[in-house]
Amino acid sequence: MKETKFACLVLAASMFAFGLGACASNQATQAAEGTVADDVIIETFYHNSRNSLSWWGVYEGIIPSASGQGIRTRITLNPDYTFELWYEYLGTVASRTGGNVFTTTGTFQWDDTGSKIMLEGRNCPPFYQVGEHFLRQLDIDGNIIVGGLGDHYILQKVVP
Repeated sequence: MKETKFACLVLAASMFAFGLGACASNQATQAAEGTVADDVIIETFYHNSRNSLSWWGVYEGIIPSASGQGIRTRITLNPDYTFELWYEYLGTVASRTGGNVFTTTGTFQWDDTGSKIMLEGRNCPPFYQVGEHFLRQLDIDGNIIVGGLGDHYILQKVVP
């Protein structure tokens, strides 16, 4: 009889512990999804370019142009969300425009995913994907440029 009571007690304790574990697991899942737990909003933490990379710095490269040999481009991103864009048209375009070097400054903001920035300035391509030691110029809608020249829209980070 004592063995039966002991077995029932162990079974009840096990079920109670299992029930607590399931509740804790459910709360952890809800917290990971960014839900409300005990009247406290838990923010979801996802790794993205904005919070996982040292994205500020200088990026350089030569991107394609409609005519000429390309556009030598340098973008400086600052931690205070300001930028400076410098570009120089190479080849025949420079002789037709009357000048070949242009600069612009402004601010930028991150998209909701934390992987793209949008430059807010005059005369500059608006969207860039931020990656590990590179910026990729995106099309006017914020999409990756595909095709034969797609890989030529990448600026590499300059390491001092």
